[in-house]
Amino acid sequence: MRVFPILTGLMLLGVRAAYGDEQADYKQEVKRLQERVDLLEAKMAILMATQPAAPAITQAVTQNVTIPPPRREVTPLELIPEIGKIGAQVGVVLNGSANPFHLNNGQDAAGYIDLPMFEPKALHGKISYEIRIGLSQAKTKFPTTSNVAQIANLTALTAFNPTNPAQNLFDAANGTGAAPFTVTAVTETRSKLLQVIPFSLRYTATGFDRYRLRPYVVLGFGAFVTLHSEIPTVALLRPNSTLSDSQLALLRQAFVNGPLVGGQIGQSPELQSRGLPFGAGNLDFGLHTGGGVEFRLNRSFSLGFDARYNRLSGGQTLGTFGTRFGFHF
Repeated sequence: MRVFPILTGLMLLGVRAAYGDEQADYKQEVKRLQERVDLLEAKMAILMATQPAAPAITQAVTQNVTIPPPRREVTPLELIPEIGKIGAQVGVVLNGSANPFHLNNGQDAAGYIDLPMFEPKALHGKISYEIRIGLSQAKTKFPTTSNVAQIANLTALTAFNPTNPAQNLFDAANGTGAAPFTVTAVTETRSKLLQVIPFSLRYTATGFDRYRLRPYVVLGFGAFVTLHSEIPTVALLRPNSTLSDSQLALLRQAFVNGPLVGGQIGQSPELQSRGLPFGAGNLDFGLHTGGGVEFRLNRSFSLGFDARYNRLSGGQTLGTFGTRFGFHF
């Protein structure tokens, strides 16, 4: 009976010895793992020190947001406001003019405003709206025959010398003999032609901007007002007239009282005393076209050449050509 307790004690001692050895092995394994983890953390610290890591927020944003491609730089159009400029301009034109009524060449001065409308890419230029007002003047001396003077001569000769009607008729028509008035006299014709162009389209090419040059063409229509008067350059009362001073006084106002209207007769003293202008006038409508080139001096001013052609409804033509000066805004 004593053998069983002895065996039981020996078994317990063996189990305890085995459990102690196993615990020692576990502790040794944990120690080795801890050493390896420490070594790995040391290496990771060195790696992180040499390569900075991207922030987590930035990585998250870049994963969810698509970055658009860079925009292509485009030269801004002149129509787009750029520090207050809209591509418009105003200016003056100083020209020589070819008179439409076969008078001498004269001078022309005009002003214009050019307003942008649109800029089609296919035309390599811009379309604008132009308003222009100009005045052309010319002076020409040439002989003019007055039908009123002929009638006045015949009236005077018939009244004061009724005995010779045939001679009176000849002298009255030619301003000879006892006729008091010169029939054909050299007069200075002063003409003024006002051009009002309320509507015209202008195409300006922009393909030569790198040279600061812009050619352009214009097409439109307008109204043309013609005024003219004739100034006598010689005495209309003939010095060899046989009429008395009192008789000449009755006829003097008709011809000697200032310029002639239509080369025929003077203005009445009542109209002249009121300051009304003298002369004859006419209103025409017609076609307006032309072209030119402008050179951009700087961002605000340009200088160029301008030529215009106008065809009036009566078939007459007016040409102007000269220098233009523009201000851009």
